[in-house]
Amino acid sequence: MPTQQNYEDHTWMLEALKKAQDDDHDNREMAREAHRFVNDRDGQWEDKWREVYNGRPRYTFDLTNPMIEQITGSIAKSDYSIKVLPAGGKATKEAGRKYEGIVRHIEAISNANEIYSKSGRSMAVEGCNGWEVVQAYQDGDSFDQDLMISTVPNWLNRVWLGPHTEQDGSDAPYGWKLIGMTEDEYRAKYPKRDVPSSVSTDETSFNFRYGGRDDLILVGTFYYKKPVERELVIMSNGQTYVVDDDFEALSDELAQLGVTELRRRTRTVLKVCTRIFDNSDWIGKPQETVFENWIPLVPLYANFDYVDDCVEYYGAVEKMMDWQRIYNYGMTRKIEDLAFSPRPKYWLTTKQAMGHESTLETLNTNNDPVQLWNPDPEAPGVPPFIGGAPVNPGLSEITNDMQNGLPMSAGLFAASLGDNPGLQSGVAIDLLQERGDVGSNKYIDARTIAQRQTGRILVNAIPRVYDIGREVRILSDDGSMDMELIGATMQDQQTGRVITLHDLAEGQYDVTCSAGPSFATRQGKTVDAMTKIGLADPSVIQMGGDVLANAVNAPGMDIVAKRKRRQLFTSGALVPDELTDEEQAELQSQQGQPPQEDPMMVAARAEEAKAQADLMAAQTKQMEAQLDAQVKMKEAEQKDKELQIRAYEAETKRFEADIDRAKALGEIKGKAAQSAKALAEAEAQDIENDAVKAGITKIVDRLRG
Repeated sequence: MPTQQNYEDHTWMLEALKKAQDDDHDNREMAREAHRFVNDRDGQWEDKWREVYNGRPRYTFDLTNPMIEQITGSIAKSDYSIKVLPAGGKATKEAGRKYEGIVRHIEAISNANEIYSKSGRSMAVEGCNGWEVVQAYQDGDSFDQDLMISTVPNWLNRVWLGPHTEQDGSDAPYGWKLIGMTEDEYRAKYPKRDVPSSVSTDETSFNFRYGGRDDLILVGTFYYKKPVERELVIMSNGQTYVVDDDFEALSDELAQLGVTELRRRTRTVLKVCTRIFDNSDWIGKPQETVFENWIPLVPLYANFDYVDDCVEYYGAVEKMMDWQRIYNYGMTRKIEDLAFSPRPKYWLTTKQAMGHESTLETLNTNNDPVQLWNPDPEAPGVPPFIGGAPVNPGLSEITNDMQNGLPMSAGLFAASLGDNPGLQSGVAIDLLQERGDVGSNKYIDARTIAQRQTGRILVNAIPRVYDIGREVRILSDDGSMDMELIGATMQDQQTGRVITLHDLAEGQYDVTCSAGPSFATRQGKTVDAMTKIGLADPSVIQMGGDVLANAVNAPGMDIVAKRKRRQLFTSGALVPDELTDEEQAELQSQQGQPPQEDPMMVAARAEEAKAQADLMAAQTKQMEAQLDAQVKMKEAEQKDKELQIRAYEAETKRFEADIDRAKALGEIKGKAAQSAKALAEAEAQDIENDAVKAGITKIVDRLRG
């Protein structure tokens, strides 16, 4: 494999994928065997023994799946809560609460609990699974987009990550996801491709998911992180923005509001890009995603470790397979020995049985109180009852050992499996269940790590998907919901466009995920605790009857809780801090006082007044700027008119000068013409005189001659 990575080089990318597959091959093969062991009908027998026992009894006594269900049940019964905590900058608890509400909204619309649970079971069996965070339209008719948590079918044979040491895969620089399609599907989706070329996988033992299908063409998506330089600017209002076309378009509007630039800096972000490929070449151009810093493929590892520069993981089944196989073998041998051994029988001579054949033949079915037989001196005494299958004590011992050891290999104990052989007290059972839960805790921890990484990816991408000005559903822990607007927008006066500026100075947030008892379990503990305390102090039940009724998960108890609270309110037993807004208003009305206004409403009105004042100030500044521009425009027009007058006067003077010059030139030309005429007349006179002289000369010459 080339040492110099080049995300544009298709050959390098395929070699990197091959290396990732080779590095994880041993883990994947064990995981595939574990999957087959649990899910195939004959998976709990090794290939060798299936051949040896061909035609002979081969039984499966599945003790593994109930234990897997116990582990996955422990994972599922816990409540997992993603928390967003302010960590720096202008981060606030209120913003963190809003992030948490949006994350719950995303999980709800994605049916994420089902995805988490299915992946958790696969993780417990195979040791590895996962899901993907994607961007998708809210619905078919909407232009609003949501983030979604999406299942990845056949993760074990379709997803690989680049080199990483973190259990959540957060440090992986790239990754791959493959999908299988038929040749017809391939040609329909990629009509410009001449010859389908399937991407290779590392499957060698058997086709794990598709039952041996060899007609599927694997096409991959390559995920990678591309460094991108991003210029940031901090403004005089304390906000930090990305310098892009939208920011530049609004720079004059910000200036009119008195918001000026203080300084700029450049930072590098890791933009996640994707590109489709098959085994022969790239399919299409690289595409940028909304994700940054982390590949949106979230792995779910069980028993994760990084040893000798390699990732290691395994599920619960890997440690149970040998125990289960030996148990199946031992039980099958015991049944086989019993099935092929003769049954125990009464042994009689012919003389002893003579005359009693009819009752002897029905000895195992008739209800006769006695069985008669004939004495035989050659066989004195009662006929013996002998025979039957002798059970191999070694087989009994080994099957008992396997049956007892199998749960312990998974970290489970009798009480954890619902068995109470010693009839222990409830406290003892609780302690044993807690001990058994230790075996499941590592799988619960693995899920919290994966969900925490999911929360980090979501919180990082939310500002780029949920635009400012959009109304978003916010879900609370108890399932209640609110609709809230995200921020505000600004209009570019030159183009009329409404532009969103994402504020990056709102702060940094940490994301955590914790697992605890489910809400129903906590309700049960509340009832149990209040009941026990109430035995010692009955006033606890009287004063907290509404709390107790709310904690009882039974039909009609919500009505009982409301009535009990009403009773406590009427009697004045509720302290002021516990009163709802409606109860406070009713109490003040009864006392003849005007209802106390909600502080949140007062604060909201104050914020509204401040916003209106800011808006009026901004409008005033805008009007001043417009008037100033109009005055300057009129001054410019006046100056332009003055320049035009001056130009006209100058042109007039030039015209008069041209006329004077023309007159002077005309006079000069007239005098020149007169001079020329006089000269011409003089010349004509001279010519005439010369002619006269010549004529006289000729006459004189003739006279002389």
